[in-house]
Amino acid sequence: MKPAIKLFTGILLLIAAGCKKDFLDKFPLDSVTNETFWQTEAQLSAATLVCYSSFSKDLINLGEGCAESAYWGQITGGLNKVSGGQHGNDGFPVSSWWNTSYANIFRCNNFLENYNRADIPQEVKDRYAAEVKVIRAFNYFILTGLYGDVPLVDKVLTAEDPVTYGPRTPKAQVVDWMLEDMDWAAEKLSGERPVGKDIGRINKWGALAVKARVALQNERWEVAADAAWQVMQSNQFSLYADYTALFTIASNITTNPANRESIICGLYAKDLRMHNLSGEVCKPIDYVRFNPGKTLVDAYLCTDGKPAVKGYEYRDNNTVELSPLYDRTEPTYANYWENRDPRMGLTILKPGAAWTGGNDGTPGSNTTPTPIFHLPRFAGLKANNRNGANSMTGFYFIKYCDPSVALQTNGDYNDIQVLRYAEILLIYAEAKFKQGQLTQVILDQTVNQLRTRVGMHHMILTELAAWGMDIETELRRERRIELAFEGMRLFDIYRWKEGERMGLPVTGPRASIVIQELGQNPYAANGLDANGDIIYEKSVNEGGGRNFDPAKHYLWPVPNGERIKNPNLGQNPNWDL
Repeated sequence: MKPAIKLFTGILLLIAAGCKKDFLDKFPLDSVTNETFWQTEAQLSAATLVCYSSFSKDLINLGEGCAESAYWGQITGGLNKVSGGQHGNDGFPVSSWWNTSYANIFRCNNFLENYNRADIPQEVKDRYAAEVKVIRAFNYFILTGLYGDVPLVDKVLTAEDPVTYGPRTPKAQVVDWMLEDMDWAAEKLSGERPVGKDIGRINKWGALAVKARVALQNERWEVAADAAWQVMQSNQFSLYADYTALFTIASNITTNPANRESIICGLYAKDLRMHNLSGEVCKPIDYVRFNPGKTLVDAYLCTDGKPAVKGYEYRDNNTVELSPLYDRTEPTYANYWENRDPRMGLTILKPGAAWTGGNDGTPGSNTTPTPIFHLPRFAGLKANNRNGANSMTGFYFIKYCDPSVALQTNGDYNDIQVLRYAEILLIYAEAKFKQGQLTQVILDQTVNQLRTRVGMHHMILTELAAWGMDIETELRRERRIELAFEGMRLFDIYRWKEGERMGLPVTGPRASIVIQELGQNPYAANGLDANGDIIYEKSVNEGGGRNFDPAKHYLWPVPNGERIKNPNLGQNPNWDL
């Protein structure tokens, strides 16, 4: 077994020993005796692996399933309720992410309270502690991004500790503390790329990358730009040549040293730690779980750098120049991918691609598996929903999907890209724009590196001005496209204050396409949107339930269960007390 893979086999055993109790019940497990465990480097190394379990596929569930680009197709699930402003003060995912994050923080705090017991050189101990501080900050990034003010817990709590029943800490104070921790971690960690048994561990640049993300999310533009620039100047990272392969087993960092793009990953290995993304996007068992929304389809530019349609971005802009390369009559389903940014076909399944979703939507046989994808399958348009993968929106993701394992449950072991070099480039570009310092040189160092990889027309400031396109809009679009289905969409929407997108109806292809190629509109009773697209789920404007209240929904509620245990937590604005 390769050293790096061998090291991370411990994750499964150690996760099982981790604390899973609620926030106010997090005490060291009796099965782990702190007085006897913390003695050797091997024990410190093993203890950090429990903390690394914070990096998992669940981050995609949160950041995409709760946003509007990837509609969550599990009808009884709660993620789609968040995306449509219909969630309450408790239950999944409101309570679960509070509890999960604090359980992860408990593991980190337990390590940090005990690591100095080991009889090994201080610099070695500090290196492990620095890794754990980065992971702890990562969990606080999630907490502050969702709930705003949260309890700042930097030690293992006891029932008698005043913090246990104290108020929440202001978000700005928590952010300051996170950034300070990242500075400490960056000083203690090596700047060399981890090798051998240490592959997958966080180094100095991982600490600075998390610092850049935290700073950007919290509008610390100068701090974000500086941290991102340090990573860019480290000469430790570069873009992986093949965008598609980056999200497959081929690029797993434990086996492929050519992958110099991944900075922090959720590590997976066959038969040891596996996930189910392929099955969730195209397994023929009724509904797929992640459904690309039509707004994501519309967001992809044409190959000349101009918009295919005005979309939500330019809905009120009558001067933007649309691309002549796109047929806006949208005569066929396949037309959506014609002359579009190549990343569209590498992210959203296009006609002609290999297909393991059983019988697709092509009229005719209901039982024969379709090896090549042609048309989307909607529940109700064929006799047996379980003969194929039914999309709620008429679109499917291909990013992260390995067709060879899609028919299995938890058959995937490709790494999850938690934070990669492409995001650092995007952070730097956005932060410099916010500082009023964006230039064409910076675009060429950042955004255009991403576009060169896939053969896409470069972003040119003079062209954007001539075409009536807004630079901030296009920077946001670039981030949405490059990082689609990677777990950051919800946090980006919150940062940009674009929550109104989540209150829009969930739509699919143009009705004329669906009727012509599939025979009927599966959601005819829901009517059509202003573009003539079919509507799966209506917003309040169409008599449905999807909505977004900017005075309320930019923060999740403090879970009722936590407030019962600690009334001093209070509640976020406009959520029922």
